[in-house]
Amino acid sequence: MALSFACALGHAPGILAWREAAPAEQRERLYQAFGQLRIRLDAARLDCLVLFTAEHWANFFLDHMSPYCIGRAQEFAGPIEPWLKMERVTVPGAPDLAEAILTACQEHDIEPGFSYEMQLDHGTMIPLHFLTPDMKLPIVPIVINTLAPPLPAPRRCFLLGQAVGEVVRQNARRIGVIATGGMSHDPGERDHGRIDESFDRQFLETMKLLDAERLKNYTVAQLRAAGAGAVELLNWIALGGALEGARGEVLAYEPVVPWATGIGAMAFNVMGTS
Repeated sequence: MALSFACALGHAPGILAWREAAPAEQRERLYQAFGQLRIRLDAARLDCLVLFTAEHWANFFLDHMSPYCIGRAQEFAGPIEPWLKMERVTVPGAPDLAEAILTACQEHDIEPGFSYEMQLDHGTMIPLHFLTPDMKLPIVPIVINTLAPPLPAPRRCFLLGQAVGEVVRQNARRIGVIATGGMSHDPGERDHGRIDESFDRQFLETMKLLDAERLKNYTVAQLRAAGAGAVELLNWIALGGALEGARGEVLAYEPVVPWATGIGAMAFNVMGTS
């Protein structure tokens, strides 16, 4: 059964917290794309979901920051933000799958951290809100450091994805893998509100083709040039590493000025990649 679903989508807090601020046409196109992803996820009849995701000082601070951290808990609570206009819930974990991923990473010379007490913020909870609103699907969140330099290199994130993809393909369960975050945005920084639409569309084309060499050869500096928050595309690059043999489809892209973010939604055809 193995790899049964894959997608990538944004997690801007405005998607829920300030939904009315966005132009109605943009908002509805994004919500429609998220709805399509949910339909595809439901059709895949998943047993577990792995997320390459980001967090925003919810668990880690400058006293300890892992390049990657795998959530091994029996359950995860979120969102931590009371203003997100989303009910705080508990999501089941998949600790056995998390352990298998951790072991595979170490065997591939990647040493992620792990946590039994991870909390979830909008970076994970907004995608789950749209993809699996009943919050019953067990998850393994893999948080990539997109906050405190030095950030992991895109090449290393791609290798992380390859290790995860290997575990998923060898597992008897039906597993989905998703990436959250991005695209271009510069939250709270000098260029807050700037959206680099040209960069975003070029990156989506690279993900559509799953051009491995191009994904691995991005640099953190290139991502950061599209805004401090654009480094969340490290999550998408990790997803690219997990999806060898797949092809992507862009369901939506919107540069939403009131949300200060370029937001993409992609689906991937993973048939035949197991």
